[in-house]
Amino acid sequence: MRELKTKLNKYNEMEKTIYNLELHETLYVKDQGLQIQRVPSGWNYIYTRQDFIEENDYYEQVITHIVFVPYDNTFQKVPK
Repeated sequence: MRELKTKLNKYNEMEKTIYNLELHETLYVKDQGLQIQRVPSGWNYIYTRQDFIEENDYYEQVITHIVFVPYDNTFQKVPK
């Protein structure tokens, strides 16, 4: 049981990257208007912007485009 807790703690402390996302999990890139979602065989890069709606006085998130990026581990960091 102690070994399982240690493994879970190490998993929770791992840096979140595109390579360790679960299926349909999303990684939000701060201040870039970018969300990266893990999908079968790769990732969806979802680009968004905030539009101000004057008549209702609020901001609305608008998707500007989505790019599918196929899986490739060329740049994946290998744990030491």
